[in-house]
Amino acid sequence: MVRLIGLILIIAFGAYMWNNFKPESFSKENIEATIKKEKTVNTVQKTREKRRLEAEKVMEQF
Repeated sequence: MVRLIGLILIIAFGAYMWNNFKPESFSKENIEATIKKEKTVNTVQKTREKRRLEAEKVMEQF
């Protein structure tokens, strides 16, 4: 019974990967675009955190 459930899970995972695997997402251009987007998101998050900390510091002074 455990083997049957394991086999079904393996087949389900394989089918999921077969339907969702996109080789074009591994091209050099897409990888570079993804890295650039991640850097932009990280920069925005750091800027927001810095502004929040500055605002918090100003509020503590009052």
